[in-house]
Amino acid sequence: MLTDTGNNLRYVDLTKIHAELGQSICQSLPGFHAIIGCDFNPAFFRKGKLKPYKTIKKYPEYQEAFKNFGNSELIENLYHQQNIFNIIQRFICNVYNVPNVIDVDAARLQIFIDSYTVSDVNEAFDRKKSRNFDASNLPPCKSELLQQFLRVNYICTIWNNAHLKNPPTYQPDNNGWVLKDDKYHFKWFEGDQLPSYVSDSLKTQSETDEEGDIDNDHAIDWSSDDDNENIDDNDEIYMNN
Repeated sequence: MLTDTGNNLRYVDLTKIHAELGQSICQSLPGFHAIIGCDFNPAFFRKGKLKPYKTIKKYPEYQEAFKNFGNSELIENLYHQQNIFNIIQRFICNVYNVPNVIDVDAARLQIFIDSYTVSDVNEAFDRKKSRNFDASNLPPCKSELLQQFLRVNYICTIWNNAHLKNPPTYQPDNNGWVLKDDKYHFKWFEGDQLPSYVSDSLKTQSETDEEGDIDNDHAIDWSSDDDNENIDDNDEIYMNN
């Protein structure tokens, strides 16, 4: 295969690469590339491709799961889709260093607990550490990963059948995209962004803060001087779903 441009133009021996990697790895690469991040699907924050590749290379179960992408059965058979999705969840948990967890929502919770659980109930909460927490470092929630999963299958359906004169066609709708104003946009997740009790709590807290701003003379500062020194107003919190 001829690749690259200019002085970097060169031939790549795909037969040799196939022999080196093996049939199973090669067949799983389209799905792997599409879910880890490609031109049509977002990447996982700061995960790259090397560690995920080492993970898929180590576990044949993941290779078999990725080989299913591009198969119409993943679109038409919801039972088969759920089985493959569960394996992909375990793969993502492995990539995020939570190998003993099989559910991405549980993995998100475990990572958060590992970061913020105190060893002593009397230990002061580190607000500085909390303010600097970047939720982009967490794996995607299950609802978000499912949409990524659907996009991967749609993308691989195109890639795997590109050699056919009349390839099978599916609509992007319900496959990770949504049509709006005659343009397709990512469907990031389905359902509410936050559980209702969390939304209600945040709304109540916001209303309380607004009431407190009206009469600052009665406001009580519960923070100590040491706590205030640990707060940086320039810190930002980046949150994902």
